[in-house]
Amino acid sequence: MGNQSNYLSISDILVTNEKVPCKFLHDLPKMGFLDPASTEDDLKTGTNVEIPLWLAESLYSRRPPLVSVDLPKIYKEAYREILNADACTVDLHKLGQHFYELGCYIAKHDIKGEVGNTLVNTFRQRFRMILSASASTDSISALQPLSDTERERTAGAASTEKALSTWLKRGDCPLSTANMVASHRKRKRAEMEML
Repeated sequence: MGNQSNYLSISDILVTNEKVPCKFLHDLPKMGFLDPASTEDDLKTGTNVEIPLWLAESLYSRRPPLVSVDLPKIYKEAYREILNADACTVDLHKLGQHFYELGCYIAKHDIKGEVGNTLVNTFRQRFRMILSASASTDSISALQPLSDTERERTAGAASTEKALSTWLKRGDCPLSTANMVASHRKRKRAEMEML
């Protein structure tokens, strides 16, 4: 996760294609098609439109900025309060499949700086649920409320757990003390006896 875009990442392409609410700060000739409710050719100052994040970032980074990016509803105050109260009850997959990734991009447009804290707090609260989902045999119901990122982490944890279990059951490669560690212990013991 991070707010650095990755040009070759399909996941990042999907995240930056999510629509975000924006307010246009200048008149834009011949851009009326961006507003589905508009019948005019030009886009007027103050028009509120939902556009893909990649376009919003591009228009915001111009000098002077052509748009101001607003927070999507899942990062606004009401949802942040719900997530901070009990994030485990929220179905992040329904709210936004790319909740954490989009939040990292959107956090820089949050004037109060609360989106970043909400992302961290949400993950902390949901960590146990992710762990139990990775060990669960009832995978469909366990994965249902998880975001795409949480599902990836769960699949990785389950795969690692399975590989460790297989390795431990094999028993052909038992753990033993390394020679260097054993000789170091003997040397320390000899030094202690001399004192």
